[in-house]
Amino acid sequence: MKYLTTVTIFSLLMMSSAQAETDGNDVLELMQRKSSRPAVQPYIDAVWQKWNNGLFCIPEENIQDATYDAVKAFLENNPDVLFRPRRYVITNALIQAFPCKKD
Repeated sequence: MKYLTTVTIFSLLMMSSAQAETDGNDVLELMQRKSSRPAVQPYIDAVWQKWNNGLFCIPEENIQDATYDAVKAFLENNPDVLFRPRRYVITNALIQAFPCKKD
């Protein structure tokens, strides 16, 4: 019984850590491997699709290439934010790269 309890607790801990959001370090590590772009692009797409023309204003041409390049450059140039959650660094990268024009 004690063994079963230990295995159950270990399994629950592993499942909860697997669902934790990645941080900027993880994103940058993936971005530095070209073969990993399909794993990173959905995270970037989710942010710009939700907040474009609100928090930032991304031009409509080559939007995936532009956002990917902006996030990668931001992460490489701002190592002090790499510990922050993935959505935080992606959002801030897009705000910096694509500010909305004030009327």
